Amino acid sequence: MTEHKLPQLFTFDGQARSGKGTAVHAIKRSLQSRNINTMLIDAGQVFRVLVVTAIKHGVDIDLPNAIDEFLSDERMLEETKLEVKRFYHMHHAERDALLYTQEVGANSAKIGARPGAQAFKDNLLRKWLHDADIEGYKVVLIDGRALQEVGTMLEAEGLCDYRIGFYFVCDSQMGARRMLGYVDRPYETLTDDKKQEVDELAEQIVERNRLDSERRVHPIVPPVDAPEFTLPYLDFTPRGRGREMLIVDTSADMTKQEMTSPIVAVFDKLHI
Repeated sequence: MTEHKLPQLFTFDGQARSGKGTAVHAIKRSLQSRNINTMLIDAGQVFRVLVVTAIKHGVDIDLPNAIDEFLSDERMLEETKLEVKRFYHMHHAERDALLYTQEVGANSAKIGARPGAQAFKDNLLRKWLHDADIEGYKVVLIDGRALQEVGTMLEAEGLCDYRIGFYFVCDSQMGARRMLGYVDRPYETLTDDKKQEVDELAEQIVERNRLDSERRVHPIVPPVDAPEFTLPYLDFTPRGRGREMLIVDTSADMTKQEMTSPIVAVFDKLHI
């Protein structure tokens, strides 16, 4: 009898605006070009959809009790599940315009700090991993936050084979420049208005990382004793057995290709 193989899980975790989303999409394209059936799950997007649904119903995101009341309402959670599906099938540009604003990003940290939001997200992950197994996916990539703890939990529940966890870090000013489209221009050469724009966004990134690191449930912390690599250099060869964690610093001035190629190369070495 052939041994049943669970989907191999790889997580992309870390600080806000650190490039993990860019990396995970590059990995997905590379694996699919090798005809490896790959599912990409954006766990962080769940919190953004929760924000949109909560605000639509007049929830004050600055009041934890109001958020908790919203998250305890089964009708609201069922509506949010439908919204998650709707956003998933939405055109990429339209989805980004609605979900990936600075305001929604800041509010998603407030939502994500509530235990009910984490439980809602974890239950969706369980469902999606179960579906991935049934549908024959060989690889599942999860993009989100605080995923070492979550991935370990999902593996313990028999839903996946957790292989590698990437934890991304990035200088907040560089993260802000990338988001604003100023990555090809040194900070010192920007106009005063653009410098102020970068500075304000960098402050928001720092604050979001602080909130995420201090929350009670699934706090975002780097993996203990993990090796750290500064891109574009990534001299890492997977052992092929047991889970491995690594920290990836994306603070250097580099193109998207320079940032993602070394990570794609790690997957080229894997036996999937």
